[in-house]
Amino acid sequence: MKSAFNSEKTIHALVIGHTGATGQALLDTLIASPQCESIIAIGRRESARHKGSPKLKQYILPNMLEIGSFNLELLKGTNTAFCTIGTTFNDVFKKSKAKEYQSVDFGIATSFAKLAKAAGSEFFGIITGDKSDSKSKHRMTRVKGETEDFVIAQGFERVAILRPGLLNRGKGRRGWLEQIFTVNGLFGIKVADLSKGMYGIALTQTESVKRYETVDIKRAIEDYKTNEISNQKIK
Repeated sequence: MKSAFNSEKTIHALVIGHTGATGQALLDTLIASPQCESIIAIGRRESARHKGSPKLKQYILPNMLEIGSFNLELLKGTNTAFCTIGTTFNDVFKKSKAKEYQSVDFGIATSFAKLAKAAGSEFFGIITGDKSDSKSKHRMTRVKGETEDFVIAQGFERVAILRPGLLNRGKGRRGWLEQIFTVNGLFGIKVADLSKGMYGIALTQTESVKRYETVDIKRAIEDYKTNEISNQKIK
């Protein structure tokens, strides 16, 4: 059974990770959606691709570890938060990047969750990873699991945890490991599709907490695309 889209809901989005591959795709989706009226994106740099969009306001924060102290007055009215920040596939397995991985995927993500809650977001969507578990013996899945637990504990009305397996960031964005695992882009969830699924979930999810595995994400993507086609036919 397909999820019913809430056509009455107005989205005022708060986003981090908007200059990464998934974040860029999410901005595309949000900007194109008539239900999304405004977007605030916080990052270390601007998205040049989206500069000038009347919906989008970008704030530069050179040290994203300081996001917890961001001025809440600037975030008034936001109701839907998306966290797309994360360490790239090529770096996540490197021991030399362990400290950075902890700082980004846990430190920045959890600080953003606290900020979004304080700003009034009722929905929080975050991309973690396959088999995330705070009790895992493996650093990658343990850190992601600890992040999930922290986000849930903040008490948002709705939390969506997306656990995709392999992501396909597209030509020009893949490192050598990613090229191997995606067979040079033939496999993996395309980030443009992932962003649509994530946004669709924000419009449809009714559960207070829901984890989306790869099969669930693919279903959400198809539901969103079907809804897009239906809206085009109505017009």
